[in-house]
Amino acid sequence: MKLVHRNLARNGPGSAKLLPEEEDDLWHAYNLIAVGDSLQAVTVRKVLRDSASGGRDAERVKLKLEIVVESVDYDKEGNVLRVRGKNITENDHVKIGQFHTLELELKRPFVLRKEYWDWLALDTIQQACDPTASADLAVILMQEGLAHLFLIGRRYPKPFFTR
Repeated sequence: MKLVHRNLARNGPGSAKLLPEEEDDLWHAYNLIAVGDSLQAVTVRKVLRDSASGGRDAERVKLKLEIVVESVDYDKEGNVLRVRGKNITENDHVKIGQFHTLELELKRPFVLRKEYWDWLALDTIQQACDPTASADLAVILMQEGLAHLFLIGRRYPKPFFTR
């Protein structure tokens, strides 16, 4: 996982913008997000509009929503994290207090806000964002004027450094 931005203090309120890059990152996010936290992400919502013929047409609209977390569900097979909660930001398409489910996926950033960042949450972020923590082996391939460092994990080698 990549820590894009953080504004938090131990044992105090704050936020962290995170970008899941690997499947394990969604598992870390599942363990990090708790009921009562607020979560902001880009989502798609089906919106009904009145058509010219007098009927109603459904249109999919991309929105940035922030919800207060009420439940978290991790779908390992679909590789998606579903977070359900009430909307807390004003929006043209979703009223404040209306329920919505955010789907967190790989390569889609989200902002997590907590009223209290305890040592366990901070440790989870540190481990999730440290590429060396999940590596079983490091391999360096060298040739004249160039070196590649790869971290070998459970799934596949990941380029870590080239110089």
